[in-house]
Amino acid sequence: MSDFLSNFNGNNYKKTDKPSSEESKPTSPKQPSEPVKEEPEQSALSEEPKIESRRQKTEITEIDDTYQAKQKKKKRRIIFGVIVAVILCMIAYYRVSHVKMPNFADKPLSEARVWATENKMQVNTKQEFSLKKEANTVLSQSQKAGSQVKKGGKLQLTTSKGPDPEQQLKLPDFSTLSKQQAENWIKENQATNISLIEEYSDTAEKGKYLNFEIANPEVTNKNYRRKDAAKVFYSKGKETYKKNISVPDFIRKSRGEVETWAKTNEINVTYEEATSNDVPADSIVSQNLSKDEKIAKKDAMTVVVSLGKGFTIPNFADYSLEDAANAVEGVQVQAKGIYTNNLPYGQLVSQSVAAGTVLNAKSDLRVQVLYSLGQPYLKDLRGTTVEGDLQKYFYNEFQSKGANINYVIRHVDSDQPKGTVVGMSTRNAYLPLDYTVSLDISLGNLGSADSIPNGNNQQQGGGDNAEEGSQGQE
Repeated sequence: MSDFLSNFNGNNYKKTDKPSSEESKPTSPKQPSEPVKEEPEQSALSEEPKIESRRQKTEITEIDDTYQAKQKKKKRRIIFGVIVAVILCMIAYYRVSHVKMPNFADKPLSEARVWATENKMQVNTKQEFSLKKEANTVLSQSQKAGSQVKKGGKLQLTTSKGPDPEQQLKLPDFSTLSKQQAENWIKENQATNISLIEEYSDTAEKGKYLNFEIANPEVTNKNYRRKDAAKVFYSKGKETYKKNISVPDFIRKSRGEVETWAKTNEINVTYEEATSNDVPADSIVSQNLSKDEKIAKKDAMTVVVSLGKGFTIPNFADYSLEDAANAVEGVQVQAKGIYTNNLPYGQLVSQSVAAGTVLNAKSDLRVQVLYSLGQPYLKDLRGTTVEGDLQKYFYNEFQSKGANINYVIRHVDSDQPKGTVVGMSTRNAYLPLDYTVSLDISLGNLGSADSIPNGNNQQQGGGDNAEEGSQGQE
């Protein structure tokens, strides 16, 4: 230790009364190069204080004047390093948690949504009508393009809804505009519901205005709005075709075969119908163009289609009521007799289909024929008819045959069986078509008689016991 301290100049160090803890620790003396002989224990103890004394005298503690400055400098460097590390971490975090805002103006909304999804941002949109920008185009954004925005935030965008469909437009006079001028006006005013249609015309030159139509009949040129559908027609000129299509022979061919041929060759076929006793139903009876005649597309042609066998309706005045039902084979004739005021019995009253009419398979093959039964006749019902049979009798005998004959009843005292007709206001007589007869019905409260009462019986009975009722079919 003394050899090490002897290398330093004493001018660079100061003495101190208090040795440091490290310097105060005793150091092991160097062992002699030659072996030391062991002395008795007493002599070893006596020599130890002497060695320690010499050591204290030879060891000198020196203090470095720059030590404190070095320590301060070291601390400053550590603090500076920590600050730099924190700043770098903050910068790294900022860069990770923030992103540069693109310029979405005039771009599709879908592009902004994709970017927002990638950066975990929520898109809030505000829509406005715009005549210049298409629908779903970004008009503006709340965050400035190029600025740094935090991920996971909100992106505020104003987007276009396209032109206002409710806006009223002042329509031009399309008849004075060419097709190109009309297209320019539609594009300029975003009138996308107006369609320009070209079609062939035999009278107008190519490009000439033909017609203007608005789909809604309640909309006029004065109250037209952008949302209203309309069409402007312009001529494509006259369409010409070569006559290179041969006409087949369709006689006795099916109508379906003609329709298929006409559709394939774009021929305008007119179908007429007529009965035929020779050609089956739905087959061609005749055609106006001969076989192998050359025609072009859009040319016209007429064919006559069979309706099958025809049924000619006769004059049923030549038939009786009994024979009329079998007058025409294949036709259901409903012959019926009705009462009349002026026509004699058996004379024809009417027929539902006029004589000479030809019916076919598509017609209603039912004919109603009415014959006269003359005037209605009411027989004597006294003593032979009971009250329960009156409704059936008056309906079957009169009302079902066109005569509005009704009856009213009253119940009277009588010795006839209860419910028997004992009196009539009219009997055994011809009646008009509208008539009501009064009938007396026995109460059966005066005993019984062996014979049928005559007309005088209707005088029997007291008025106090009489009941008057009304029966009949409406």
